[in-house]
Formats: sequence, C-alpha cells, structure tokens
Amino acid sequence: MAIQEGKAREQCEQLEKAWQVLNEVAAELASRVATLPPDIFVSLRGVKDLISLCKSHPKVDYLTSGDLDAYEGFCVACCGSDIVARIKCELRNIEDMMVLRAMNELGSAYALRLQKKMMKSWEATKPLTA
Repeated sequence: MAIQEGKAREQCEQLEKAWQVLNEVAAELASRVATLPPDIFVSLRGVKDLISLCKSHPKVDYLTSGDLDAYEGFCVACCGSDIVARIKCELRNIEDMMVLRAMNELGSAYALRLQKKMMKSWEATKPLTA
C-alpha cells in the first residue's frame, strides 16, 4: 500500500465526509432531473463499503486488488491495492458525472453551484493528500 495503515484510516475518515456531501448532492440532483444514471448510486454504495472496510479491516495494508475489485463502481481494476486511491478515484468519477448531468439537465449556473459545494467537501482531505 502506498501509505501507512494509520494514515490510510485517517484519510478514509476524511473521505467519508466527502462521500456524505456527494451522497447529498446525488439525492438533490435526483430530485431535480428525470433520472440519474444508476452507475452513480452503485458507485456511491461501493465507496461507502470501501470506506467501512478501510476503517474496520484489521490489516488495511494486506488488502489485495481483488479484495477491492469485489466492490462495484467506476474504478474496478484501477489503483491496485491502494484503498485510499480507489476511494478517491470513485468519488472523483461520481463528482464528474453529476456535474455533467447537472450542466446538461439544469444549466451551468446550477452545475457550478453543485461543483462549489462538492469542492468544499474535498477541503478536509487536502492536508492528507500531500
């Protein structure tokens, strides 16, 4: 794993906050557009499971790529066995898909508002990404 176990758990705690914001944005967006791609919700569920795994697994650094690929999402077969990288990949893809959908369905002003809200969710993780 690219980072030590304690650091991974700390980052997963912070990434859970980003997940919560993205989950809220998905619910808001779903209430305003006809349909959201089901892949967004599949990925959100998979990320939540990965965050729980990261926070509770006794040896996070022993997880294999196959262990992580068991969780559905956009980034299956991506990031190797680095659970933090996989979670970030999934969250970024969810964010991108929602911004594009908001832009196409509700216009640029609404999409920009959602994007700013989602950007704030990443602020807590910045000190941990260095």
